[in-house]
Amino acid sequence: MSATNGVLVVGAGPVGLVAASQLARLGVPVRLIDVLEAPTDESRAVVIHARSLEMLAALGVRPQLEARGRRVDRFEIADGRTGATRAAVDLTGIPSRHPSMLDIAQPDTEAVLAERAAELGVVVERGVELTALAQDADGVEVTLRTAAEDETARFGWVVGADGAHSTTRHLVGTHLEGGFHGQHFAMADVEVETSLAPTTGRMFTHPDGVAMLFPLRETRARVIFLVDDPGDAAAPTLEQIEALTEERMAGRVRVTGSHWLTYFEIHHAQVPQYRHGRVLLAGDAAHVHSPAGAQGMNTGIQDAANLAWKLALVARHGADPGLLDSYQEERHPVGAEVVRVTTTLTDVGTASGPLAALRDAAMFVVGHVPALGEAAAERLAELTVGYPHSSLSVRHGAHRHGTAKAGEHAPDPEGLRRADGTPVAVEELLERPGFVLLVHGDDGALGDVLGDLGTVVPLDADDEGMALVRPDGYLGLVADTTDPDVLRRYLADVLRVPAAVTAI
Repeated sequence: MSATNGVLVVGAGPVGLVAASQLARLGVPVRLIDVLEAPTDESRAVVIHARSLEMLAALGVRPQLEARGRRVDRFEIADGRTGATRAAVDLTGIPSRHPSMLDIAQPDTEAVLAERAAELGVVVERGVELTALAQDADGVEVTLRTAAEDETARFGWVVGADGAHSTTRHLVGTHLEGGFHGQHFAMADVEVETSLAPTTGRMFTHPDGVAMLFPLRETRARVIFLVDDPGDAAAPTLEQIEALTEERMAGRVRVTGSHWLTYFEIHHAQVPQYRHGRVLLAGDAAHVHSPAGAQGMNTGIQDAANLAWKLALVARHGADPGLLDSYQEERHPVGAEVVRVTTTLTDVGTASGPLAALRDAAMFVVGHVPALGEAAAERLAELTVGYPHSSLSVRHGAHRHGTAKAGEHAPDPEGLRRADGTPVAVEELLERPGFVLLVHGDDGALGDVLGDLGTVVPLDADDEGMALVRPDGYLGLVADTTDPDVLRRYLADVLRVPAAVTAI
């Protein structure tokens, strides 16, 4: 592996596996390490939202994930004492090819992603710990420890995806900033008996603390409870989980057995910078927050998708490293919003007295005003994430009413169909690594300009123009012309790819 362009990914959870796989797809040499000797059997994250599933579909793993999970098309907020539904979010109408949540145990998610990584030539090196790093203008020198020896290696870049207690974060000298009062949760994978629909995820409000229920396959479910500081206890007992379930889920759920029990503490915080020279942080290494809304793993997966294509442009195609500043520019505000919203959800769910009455009234409005319910569904599914104000989002010429804007997620292209007449989705186009350039009109020399950065896809349309879909599915350049110079200037001036790469 060349020290100048090879990437070390630290952490083989979902975020690290997605980062490594996407880098490998884009032709970047990758080494993936994890300090654990074996994959975790702890199922901490269990929900994949629609936006993440679109990205994972482009990676080629959607069918395998769906085979191991359960589709959940509704999310309810209910009173944990009476069982009354306060608000319901219907996901079946969201603007995605995957109008639901996919509930799947994290070990299953990791197994599918590890298989895909191996297909791409990336094998997880287990029992390998990052113990030191030092960087200069040309690369990063690291010390990797195994049971047998310490190894010194050099890489062009390091991606820290090693979780909430990130060693990478510590070694670059940064720390999480935010609410450090700490909140404690009891979490368990259990077998349940319930008359509640298995296609609905739920959050129960209760003065003693919120409770959450996510159905998994068959009779298995994930339950989560906000609890008092458990002290030195590493995990709750099954009897404690049974009691919490009975008390905070209005007696609607009965626990009949357990697979895994744990306590964990959340500090609602974020690092101030995601990029530290040649070291970049993603997922829980960069932000931690409440599990309310099941946003954590999804935010991390989308961090990885955003970062990987930019790092590939720099490591493989010689783009100016300044391009990587856009990772901070685009993803830090998303992480900050997730921290804010999940903190609010947790606090609101625990309200009592007049605040509880106000909360219930607000939820009633959300549940009975269709526009508000639709907006809540799209937000829960993370379909509202976009980068309209990013320096990478460029509009050339006039905007046509009704068309997508730069920085938005690319819609499925109109007029593009398979041989059987069914429409082609943008996620299918992104199964081929790199950018996708959608062209209305004469594509001329555009393929020569784009080169091996991606694929040109001609579309039938009356209006001339082009749209450059980034590998993470978002629109970079949107133009009302097919002039090759417009594309060339975008690649050279905005993405900072050397002129030699984009020359005809």
